Amino acid sequence: MFKRLTRSPESDADLHRAALQGRGEAMAELYRRHGPLVYRFTLRMSQNASIAEEITQETFLALLEHTGRFDPSRGSLSTWLCGIARHQLLKHFERNSRYQSADDEDNTYDPPSPEDTPDQRLTREEAVAAVRDGIDTLPLPLKEVLLLCEIEELSYEQASLILAIPVGTVRSRLHRAKLRLQPLLRPVATTTGKETPR
Repeated sequence: MFKRLTRSPESDADLHRAALQGRGEAMAELYRRHGPLVYRFTLRMSQNASIAEEITQETFLALLEHTGRFDPSRGSLSTWLCGIARHQLLKHFERNSRYQSADDEDNTYDPPSPEDTPDQRLTREEAVAAVRDGIDTLPLPLKEVLLLCEIEELSYEQASLILAIPVGTVRSRLHRAKLRLQPLLRPVATTTGKETPR
């Protein structure tokens, strides 16, 4: 869906201004820069590729329609876009009232180690699947913080802006999410040889 191209030297703010003036290539560059993050976040939250694609498109349309809302002095464009995507996704969940998922939409890949025996590989895959399932059972406020801070590796400050909550709340929710997942992470640590954080 997204192609990796050479990054333009223009800043996001410059590209945003150019996109608002009708420069299609500026909007395309913004989409290349920030579309993958928005798509991954919405895919992991919705577990449905078509929903993620739709929300990603709606998010970038909002960038053009709400011309004065993005303020570079308040945060990065990627943070603002993730906040818009989250808002669109919550509206989608409310409209459809049921959490829709598709079994074949898991685009993550965890390559096996060449040293793994078939038994170790199977055990590892089962453990990783259990953690993914565990993440999906988290309440929405805990899941979104975990995805933003741990999976997407955004800072607490960025997550705070996206979710419109204080940094302390981000930390608290992340801590609670990790506590809930801790029983699932121990088997993964055993099978992957990594230690879980205490």
